[in-house]
Parts: sequence; structure tokens; C-alpha cells
Amino acid sequence: MDYQILIVGAGAVGLAIANTLAKNGLSCLVLEENSSFGMETSSRNSEVIHSGIYYPEASLKSRLCIRGNAMLYEYCVRKSIPHKKIGKYIIASDEEELSKLKSIYSYASSIGVPGLSFLDSEAMHQLEPNIICTGAMLSESTGIIDSHALLQSLFDDASSAGVDFAFKHSFLSAEKSADLYTANIKCGEDIFSVTCEYIINCAGLRSDKVAEAMGIDIDKYNLRLNYAKGCYFRIRGYKDIAKRLVYPVPPVHKRSLGIHLTIELNGEFKLGPDAEYIDNSSPSYDVPACLNEKFYSAASKYIRGLSIEQLHPDQSGIRPKLQKPGEDFRDFYIEEESSKGLANFINLIGIESPGLTSCLAIAEYVQQYIN
Repeated sequence: MDYQILIVGAGAVGLAIANTLAKNGLSCLVLEENSSFGMETSSRNSEVIHSGIYYPEASLKSRLCIRGNAMLYEYCVRKSIPHKKIGKYIIASDEEELSKLKSIYSYASSIGVPGLSFLDSEAMHQLEPNIICTGAMLSESTGIIDSHALLQSLFDDASSAGVDFAFKHSFLSAEKSADLYTANIKCGEDIFSVTCEYIINCAGLRSDKVAEAMGIDIDKYNLRLNYAKGCYFRIRGYKDIAKRLVYPVPPVHKRSLGIHLTIELNGEFKLGPDAEYIDNSSPSYDVPACLNEKFYSAASKYIRGLSIEQLHPDQSGIRPKLQKPGEDFRDFYIEEESSKGLANFINLIGIESPGLTSCLAIAEYVQQYIN
């Protein structure tokens, strides 16, 4: 046996799992198609530490986000990773949204999300004179993080614990014989094999393809991913907009949390993301300048004095969503696939937001499947 654990994917979740398992004495190899770690979903996001407000109580997204929030803050303090527990407002723009917001507040309080309070429009105006709303919910446990520093720390910790990394290496397939898998791997034009006891699929945007390569019928089990692109616009020339993050009441379609105002660790402001389903076969990270009208229309409803000239294209990211267009909530898919004839294959698909917040809790959760 070459390694006990083969992990496919070196995003935040793959790094966290490698770190956790290696520190328990297991030999690990991490494969990554890109030239370095965390180059896709893990580094193209709002860099928000979420509190777990929106998700169904029994869901993995709820449980792992609430657990992961506490674990991530502790890790950041211990490892001196730049972060700030800045808090966020979810704001209502009319009486109908105010009613929805009160329901969100009641629900989030009931499932144990800490640090929640409700503010009326007058209290909000005193705290945030540039924000227009009829009421707001404050989540004090929401924060911001330097995601690149987090990824670097997880990589350094895993490397120090003995994890081997193979960048620019792609997973092709695997065969099971007795208690071992023989995994076939491609690097450039070369194909070679390694033997391992467990395979853990953390391949993010290609996690459904890895599952398919293992022999799982991803359409039968409704595991085919849908790519949802989110763009961001930076705000220039408008300082001190707000002291905390500002989110609208989530839109009905539930593809995202709506175009929100994020404060970066350097004090700059950006808006986003929006959410548009795109063709999986040709993803692009471009940010069309013409989207400024869409972003201005959304943000000017709650930011007083914003002008469209202050919005400038920034970055974009792509979410690996199990939720199809028009479909309701889909949870993280994290399963050990013995029921599909693949003992010791641990499958993680649809790890979108709040995946970054949940990464350490996901690693803890996956650990239960390792004998």
C-alpha cells in the first residue's frame, strides 16, 4: 500500500481533511489538477465566516456551519490568520420583507445560532446612517477572513504533518481489489497508479466527474453538478458605507444570499455575488462591465447615495451546486459509498457556501468514516 488515504482536490475542504487525518497518524496523498492549492471556489468568494442562519435545522449545511464557525475562529486565533468578527446585518426593505426577516430571526434563534438581535429602522439609522431599511437582524458571529492565508496555513500544517501533494495531477479511475484501491492518475502525458485504502472525493467543481469515474451513476442518484457563477463589483470613492456586512433578505429563488455589501480586511467595500447558472463545459471567470446596472439596481435600494460610477468589475467565482435551476434547497452530499458497492470511498459533492466556513467541521465529520 502506497498511502492509507488518497484525497482528490486541494481546496479548503481537501486541505482540512488532509490536515485532520495526517495528525491522526494516517499517510495521505492529495491530488490537485491545478498548479497549486485552493485556486477555484475556495479563493473566489466573499471571504465571509457564516453563522448558519438560513439552512434547515437537520441539514449538514446548518450543523457543519454552526460547528465550523466556532472551529474556524479558534483556528484563526491559534494560527494568527487575519480575520475579524465584524458581524452582519440582514435588512428588510419593506413590510413584506420585514415579516420574512422576523421569521428568519425566530428560526435562527431556535436552532442555536448565537449573537442574534433585532433592530428597528430608527436603531439602524443611528448605527448605520448610510443604510436604508425598515428593520434589520444583527448576526454578531458573522465575520470576514483572509481566505488565502487560511488556505496557506492548512497547506503548511498538512505538509508539516507528512501529507504529500501532487499538483497538476488528475484522477482518472480506480479499481478495488480486496481491501485496497488502485487509483489511476495522470500527469501531463504520463499515467501511473498508486494503491490506497480510502479515496476521498473533494474535487469541488469536478467532484461529480470523480464520482462518475468511480462507477457511480450520477444522474440516477441526482448528483450531477450545476455551475452557478457569481460576480463581484468593487465600490470606489465611497468610504465608511457601513460598519458591518449588509445582506438583503434572501431572494425567493435561493440560488444565493443576494447581492450583499462586504467589507474587506483592508477596509474596502465590494458588492456581490449575483448568481447565474452557466454551461459546465465552458466556465469563464470574466466580469462583464455591463453588469454594473444590475448591481447598482440591487445595492442602491439599501445604500444611500450610491452612484453607478462608483462600481467597478472585480472578481468572480463558480459554485458547484447540486440544486438545479428552479429547484429548492439541496444539502451538502457527504457519504461513504458502501451502499453503492464502493466501500471506503467517501464522496463529497455540492460543497458550496458555507463550505469555507464549514471546512474544519467537514473534516471532523469525514473522520468518522475512517476506521
